[in-house]
Amino acid sequence: MTWRRIAPWVIGVIALVAIFINVPRITLGVDEWLPDEVLGVQFRTVLGLDLEGGLRVTLEAQSQDDQAVTEEQVETARSIIERRVAGIGVSEPQVRTETGGDGSRRIVVEIPGVSDEDQVRQLVGSTGQLQFIDPLGQQLTDGQDIRPLLESGAVRELFNGGEINDGSVAPAADGNLVGVQFTLADRGSDIWCDFTTANVNRPGPIALDGAIITAPTIRGAICGGETLITVGPASEANEAERTNLYNTLRFGALPISLIEQGFETVDPTLGADFLVQALVAGGVGLLLVLLFMVAYYRMPGVLAALALIFYTLVMYAIFRTIGVTLTLAGVAAFILSIGMAVDANILIFERMKEEIRAGKTLGPAIEAGFNRAWSSILDSNVSSLLVAGWLYWQGTTVVKGFALVLIIGVLVSMFSAVTVTRTMLRYVISTSWGRRLELYHVER
Repeated sequence: MTWRRIAPWVIGVIALVAIFINVPRITLGVDEWLPDEVLGVQFRTVLGLDLEGGLRVTLEAQSQDDQAVTEEQVETARSIIERRVAGIGVSEPQVRTETGGDGSRRIVVEIPGVSDEDQVRQLVGSTGQLQFIDPLGQQLTDGQDIRPLLESGAVRELFNGGEINDGSVAPAADGNLVGVQFTLADRGSDIWCDFTTANVNRPGPIALDGAIITAPTIRGAICGGETLITVGPASEANEAERTNLYNTLRFGALPISLIEQGFETVDPTLGADFLVQALVAGGVGLLLVLLFMVAYYRMPGVLAALALIFYTLVMYAIFRTIGVTLTLAGVAAFILSIGMAVDANILIFERMKEEIRAGKTLGPAIEAGFNRAWSSILDSNVSSLLVAGWLYWQGTTVVKGFALVLIIGVLVSMFSAVTVTRTMLRYVISTSWGRRLELYHVER
């Protein structure tokens, strides 16, 4: 079966799936019987701090070795916290540094669309210092603060998280127990192997930031460096704990201690009224583009308008599926990508009209128009993707959000402008009424 035959079915299925994802379930009162989650993927619209607000936590930096906190340490901590927060599925967190009038250094974390204060506190406030402990006969329990025991020598540290190989941290499971696995470097692996060999059927406690997070019974020698830390049976609470542990270990320990100075809910910086205005402006702009296309290109313009509606539905469905955070910058990128999709249609239609003026019949002229415009469309979109990719790689969180929306928009617009419009045109010219030349606004 050729692509020309299956393309209408593919487009139809994509459109139906997009409509299913985009249905405003609560607004229409159908949230009880129409699921907003399929195969573990939740469909939700995530708005940024400027449009929805979120949580803000202020942390004061304190050195861990009684020396002055340096600007480099604070910046390193800021970068680690930003990656940790992004690791729990939060897009575009705002993490910045501030210097007080007394010379104190602070890190301010603003997170959109998150309501679990305890999870955020645990993630951004923990220094991430992992310690493998020799209990020396002590009975240690989960959550116990062992810092006094370490100072007195009642227990000792075998080695710390610096022995974990970079890039080896990954979520894992042991039967019904969930946890995090990683690989130890040679020194840590040798120490852990000797300890577990000599302490079979005894506890092997592991501490994070001076508190025991697990004290499993050693069931056999653990050699080779492969290690698994379990946090408990599979449950929503333990999944969140595992995510925090994974991100803490994956992105490293903070070089400084952080003391929470404040935790509050922040209002949208732009407000709900501004969001409505932005959406109205975008809707009016889209309507004007559609009217222009229909008025100037007639039948191809109508089909291009339908392709743009398809594009808008698919884009919003992608945003709701992968959790793209929509800020004002993201909305601007979305509108920009609409213009790029129209630009591709204009190139195609003008090429098509040139072929008709050259004497070709309607069917060959349409195919030639698409084929001749494709190289120009590809070059312009690849250029846009390269620039957007660079912005995403090098930009700040707001710039990354703009770049991500633009990348998605360019890719979807290429599909809608070429495949969707072409498929509809092929169907139209297969009918008797669709072959009337006056429908295509061509002056010979």
